Order: sequence, then C-alpha cells, then structure tokens
Amino acid sequence: MKNLLAPIEPLIRLCTIIFFGFYLALIQFTTSYPYIHLLPIPTPALLTLVMSFLFFLFWYVAKQYKAEKYKTDDIVKFFVLLFALSILLSLLSAIYTSTVIKSIEYQSYLKRSLITRILYYVTFLVMVFFGYKSLVILKMKKSLKIIKVYPISVLLLIIIGLWQLLYFLYGVPFLDIETRSYVHSVSKLTFFNFRLTSFADEPSYLGPIIIDMLIIGFIAFKRKWIYILVLAIPGLILQLFSFSVSGYFNIALLAAFLFVYLIFHPKFPKKYLFILIGIIVGVILVALLLKPEIFIKFFSPILGRVNNLFNVQSSSRIYMYVMPLYWLFDHSIFSALFGYGPGSFEFLSSTKILPNTGSVSTSSNNMYIDLFFENGVIGVTLILIGLAGLFFKLLKYGRENIYYFIALMEYVHLLITSSYRADFVTPRFWGVLLIIFVLMRCGEEIKRKNSLVE
Repeated sequence: MKNLLAPIEPLIRLCTIIFFGFYLALIQFTTSYPYIHLLPIPTPALLTLVMSFLFFLFWYVAKQYKAEKYKTDDIVKFFVLLFALSILLSLLSAIYTSTVIKSIEYQSYLKRSLITRILYYVTFLVMVFFGYKSLVILKMKKSLKIIKVYPISVLLLIIIGLWQLLYFLYGVPFLDIETRSYVHSVSKLTFFNFRLTSFADEPSYLGPIIIDMLIIGFIAFKRKWIYILVLAIPGLILQLFSFSVSGYFNIALLAAFLFVYLIFHPKFPKKYLFILIGIIVGVILVALLLKPEIFIKFFSPILGRVNNLFNVQSSSRIYMYVMPLYWLFDHSIFSALFGYGPGSFEFLSSTKILPNTGSVSTSSNNMYIDLFFENGVIGVTLILIGLAGLFFKLLKYGRENIYYFIALMEYVHLLITSSYRADFVTPRFWGVLLIIFVLMRCGEEIKRKNSLVE
C-alpha cells in the first residue's frame, strides 16, 4: 500500500493546496446571497464538502509514509472532541424532545434543518481536524503562504467597496447589485444617505471579513508600510463608511483587549501606547469642541439608531438575544439541559413572534444564544470550555512570537464576532479557526527553534 500511494501523493498534495487557497479566497463571497444560491445546493456547502474530502484523502495518503509528523496538538483534539460531543448530545436530545413536542413545526424541523445542520457540522469538523493534520506536514513557509491568500484576496471586497464609495460621492458608474446600502432607522439630517456594502448583502457583514484581513494580513507583508497602504487604510475607510454599529463595536472591543494586553506586557514600551491613545482622544475632543454638529451629522447613521439599540421591545435583535434564554425551559428539563437539537432555531421561527408581530428569525445573530437554545445548558457549557481552553493557551503563549500573537488577536476577534454574527456554520468561522490552529503550530515551531538556539 505504501509503495502504491507514494507516487500519487504529490498530485493530491498539489490539488489540496490549490483548492484550499481557492476555498479561502471565496470566503468573502459568503456574505452575498447570489453566490450562496449560485448552485442547486448552497455553494459554500458543496465547496466545504470537497475541501473536507481532499484534506482527508491527503491525510490518508501521506500518513502511510510520514506518520511521524502526524501528532495532533492536544488543544485541537480537545476542541473538536468537545464540539462534537455537544452536537451528539443535542442530536439525542432532539430525538427525545420529539416525543414531548408533537407539533407539526417541530416535526418539520426534524425532517429539514436538523439533517442539514448535522451534515454541515460533520463536514466542518472533518475539514478542521484533517485540515490541520494535513497542513502541519507542509513546511511552515508553505503553510503561511496558503494562509496569506485569505487576507490578500479580501482586497477584491475592498476595491469594490471603494468603487461603491466613488459612485455615491461622485456618480461613478457602479455594478448593478442589490444590497442594503441605504441608511435606516434615522430621522435626523445626515451627511451621507448611504452605507457601504461592497458586494455583501448588508454593511454588518463587512466587519468580520475586513478585520480578518487587518489581523491576518499583518503577516502577509514584510514591509509594514505596504500593509498600511494596501490593506489597513482602505479597509478602515470601508469599515468607517459602512456605518455598522456591530463593526464599530467589534473594533472598539478588540482595541480595548489589545490595550489591556499590551499594558501588562513586560517588554512593550508603554509610553507609545499612551501617546497613541492621547492622540486619538485629543482628535475626538477637538472635533467635538470645534464642530460638534459636523461630528454628530457624520455619525448620525450610527447615533440615530443607538436610542433603541438596547430596548427589548423595540429592538428585534435584543429581543432575540434575551427570549431564547426563557424559551429553552418551555418544555422539558432534559431539553433545557441538552437543547432542542442542531438547527432548532427553525422551530422558533415558526412558533414565536417578535413584539412588532413579525416572524422570529432562524438565528439570533449570536452564536452563544443560538448554541444555548440548540445545545442546551450542558451542551453550550462543553463548547464554552473548548473555547476557553483555546483562549487561555493563546493568552499564555501570545507573547512568544508574532504567530502566536496574531493567532490570539484573530481568535479574540472570532469570539467577538460570534456575539453579533452567528456564522458558526459558515466557511468563514471554521476557515478562520483552521488558520488559528496553523498559526499556533507555526508559533510553536518558532518557539522550539528559539529555545534550541538559547
């Protein structure tokens, strides 16, 4: 078997590397409805299935004669195991709950969303687990080159977004695409009656992708001035004019985490940090004191929506953050402990209504709330333990080298994103998670080399 598989390993390796780069480059398009529904079955699902198969095939072939390199990090196995266990318990709970809830709506969910969600979970877990085992066999430089495809490819999203900005400001002809680029929920006068979306369906979809680009893209260029000119400035411009509350919230929390992390870093020069904070605060204060009306008008697409943002009765988003915590206990204690089943938010969407009498969405747009209802108290606790274990390991080694540090920042960003984008069954969530695992392996290799030198 070893001799038979060896000749085809280079071909499988090449196909896997090329397709994974292709897969990462297409993550940005998962924000667009036309792309998702380009094929009879969801496009991301088909690509993930192919990617999972290629990773598994490469692992199976390569392990025949390179088994010594296939020691999987405990944290990867720990995370995947806990996530899979939570899903299994939720599935068994759904079977039990079907004997308690005999409604047409719940039976419909069992026949549709339950099956779809299980298939998604299986393909994503296979992709991450065997993707990690496959990528670590490559040399570190090659793994990093593949990872860099993701942030650099997002330049397409940025370019389209800047083109859209020129269209709104100067009437430059633009693509005929339908997105939510209008200002809503604001009655006062604004400087701008648009919000940038690029080719994404909504402005809020941009934040996670752009910030991914800013964090991971930091290792894509040796000359950091190129990174600033090519990625950072254009990305921040697009984020600024998206007027996305969640995007601003994301950046603010990430900046706060970075500030606290660097404050307690023994080798980081604190004076530069305080100088930067002083400049930012000073610019904001000067703007507010000299031209407060301009500042208010500029950010009115944001400020005009803040009043109702945390009102449970007027904000459907906040309503969906709070109510599933109560709905979880509507039926049996067993269902509350282990959940109503993977994808069971579909059941809520057909049985619950919003205060404005609209239908409840199939997601709360919050991963933790979704998992709380679908996987129950015990199930979500298992997942949170896995998430916390990964976080503390990254926190422990984040100061070792740039790869550990980037992995930490991207992981914190993923946790923050999950509070307003429930994309835990999308290529972006699992693709980024795989990138984080590979960066950790690169960080470990650098750490080991440094210790040998010392």
